[in-house]
Amino acid sequence: MRILLAILLGGLLAGAFDIVYAFIVYGPASYGLTPQEVLQSVASGWLGREASRAGGWNSAMLGLGSHFMIATLMAAVYVLAAQSFAVLKQKWILWGFIYGLILYVVMNYVVAPLSAAGGDGFALSIGEIGSRLQTSFSDLRPRWDPRYPWMIPATIFTHTVLVGIPIAWAAQRLARQSG
Repeated sequence: MRILLAILLGGLLAGAFDIVYAFIVYGPASYGLTPQEVLQSVASGWLGREASRAGGWNSAMLGLGSHFMIATLMAAVYVLAAQSFAVLKQKWILWGFIYGLILYVVMNYVVAPLSAAGGDGFALSIGEIGSRLQTSFSDLRPRWDPRYPWMIPATIFTHTVLVGIPIAWAAQRLARQSG
């Protein structure tokens, strides 16, 4: 029960911190997106960019649900790994930070490029997957924007401090190994 609670709390904390960050950073701090548009950008991973924009609040709610589902899956991976590797709970700040770096790479260089937002629908063939991954790893993600030079460090910050560390905290706080 404590493991499930750690997964849910880690997912809730990471998801909440990350989405509030996105609302601020992609809203008034830079591109002026509304919370609905931020959530639609998450849903575009399922629907594609145009369909997500056309979906209004329905696609925004899909984005919100997807966002928290992904955060909870991220928490589940860490919490379950921490049950086998005690160091993940003992040095939770360090390993939470490292886990956040891993999540940054996976989300920006693998998940997003292979999603429906990464091109014309999902990458389904081996050739298309390889092509998208090759393009992704040869390009800076998120894309460099000279108007907002702080955006890439800020994105790394959110994955490490606002996602990885809260998940690691929940793992060490709630998912104590029995016996």
